[in-house]
Amino acid sequence: MKITEIEAIPYSIPYHKPLSFATGVLTHANHVLIKIHTSEGFFGISEAVERPMIYGESQQSIVTAIHKWFAPLLIGMDPFAVEIVQGKLKQIVANNTAKGALDIALHDLRGKVLQQPCWRLFGGDGGEIQVTAMLSIGKPEEVAQEALSIREQNGSNVFKIKVGLDEENDLAVVKEVRNVLGDDARLYVDANHGYTAEQALRILPKMISENIEFVEEPNPAEDFIGRAKLSAMLSVPIMADESVPTLSDAVRELYNDAARIISVKTTRTGFTESSKIVALAQALGVRTVLGNQADSVIGTSASLQFGGGYPWVKREAGEFDLFQLMKDQVANEMLHVQNGKLQVPNGPGIGVSINEEKLKYYRIDE
Repeated sequence: MKITEIEAIPYSIPYHKPLSFATGVLTHANHVLIKIHTSEGFFGISEAVERPMIYGESQQSIVTAIHKWFAPLLIGMDPFAVEIVQGKLKQIVANNTAKGALDIALHDLRGKVLQQPCWRLFGGDGGEIQVTAMLSIGKPEEVAQEALSIREQNGSNVFKIKVGLDEENDLAVVKEVRNVLGDDARLYVDANHGYTAEQALRILPKMISENIEFVEEPNPAEDFIGRAKLSAMLSVPIMADESVPTLSDAVRELYNDAARIISVKTTRTGFTESSKIVALAQALGVRTVLGNQADSVIGTSASLQFGGGYPWVKREAGEFDLFQLMKDQVANEMLHVQNGKLQVPNGPGIGVSINEEKLKYYRIDE
């Protein structure tokens, strides 16, 4: 079996409401569907998500990178040789999201050939994973009401609060969410590197006093020294996200004592490199949390497959809920949060298939 063709199809689906965070505002899910075809008729799928304000990758750059650089490197290769493929992909620097999507599509392909879900191929037991509900940026009363509504609707009791824009409002939001949800709710904050190290040191202890479990990306990713100092001075752990787009970056952050939790995003590091980040974290006793890139059902299912395959990952609540912001999906399957958990899909590969009519409607290259 050989790889014969790789498709990169850009599509765009509007959100029910804008997705806001410290580094930008998104109104549409601008994704790229990846299809890897083989000589025996099997194909694997995945998706890449644009984030020019974080990773420097846009829809067009992802499509161009795959068509111009990666497809010529991979066509003719054995789709089961994922480690050999990784070596080929590393010939091109950066473009992490495009590389991650190609890796996931190969794993999906392997699962379909073997008629097994990816979680089983990883050696896990599938099952359910607790879901972290990610709250919008807004006024304290609005965000608190959103949190309360989510808990009433699907039983979620772990919440991520977006901060990093306005210290006074951010603190008021944290206090109001805690007040409304009560002491049993698990809360953490994500500044999306919106504070300087000095601002973070001023405001975060006040948030932590509201029983915040940990802090995600409090200051700019390039400020290594500031983040290491924050890590030493705060009473809760820092979770690295934008500062760890690769395995090498994760090594640096952990060995610099700048973080004690790693956000693993399969859309950014695929399955192959993500598994190595998890192995590194487990060896050092560091927690891993499955992050969210505002993935659709496709990307969310892939992330669930990865979590279902690794007990070290599965023990933490994962950020899986942002697919619900999209007005539609191009996957035939749907996911439903119940009792604060999501079922890991049991279908072969990543467990989803494509609705070709919807893809044709939402694609933006025709």
